[in-house]
Amino acid sequence: MEIIGGLLNLEVLKLGFVYFDGRTWNASSEFPELKFLKLSSADLKEWNASSDNFPSLEVLALQYCSYLKMIPSSFGNILTLQKIEVYRCAKSVEESAKQIQEEQQDMGNEMLIVIISNL
Repeated sequence: MEIIGGLLNLEVLKLGFVYFDGRTWNASSEFPELKFLKLSSADLKEWNASSDNFPSLEVLALQYCSYLKMIPSSFGNILTLQKIEVYRCAKSVEESAKQIQEEQQDMGNEMLIVIISNL
């Protein structure tokens, strides 16, 4: 991820069937221009990140991340966030997406859409 994080103009990142060492992603890189992040079928269990890692993120899509415990709560501080899509992930991920939406609404961002599907 550090190599990918070195791509400072990266706007779209789609990771599928990705394996994280120790099943933890400690986001140490900043993705200053990243607008769209999709994680699909990741074996990720813990994701430690701050809003500083993804300051321009607009869309977060999570698919089949059944081991992931939660979306980092600091994503509630990303003011550019417009959509969170959760498809077939753990119930705790769904709950953290809803919590982030509530935090955004408290800050005046009524535009954040959360889509949850378990079909």
